[in-house]
Amino acid sequence: DGVFIRAPWAESTGARVEVLATYEGRPVAVRQGTALATAFHPELTGDHRVHALFAAMVRARSGGGPR
Repeated sequence: DGVFIRAPWAESTGARVEVLATYEGRPVAVRQGTALATAFHPELTGDHRVHALFAAMVRARSGGGPR
């Protein structure tokens, strides 16, 4: 479940954009390269998957494990 606060959805996506989540058929979480965007507030739920994905993206970009 996501908590939506004034955030709509991605109106359109390009060919290189990966849609990570949809709500009622509309993209609400997308990623392109190192950019990650959500139309909901994952910090307001107990689900940490978006945060885990973000942390994994940072680790991959910085060359690996914790420092």
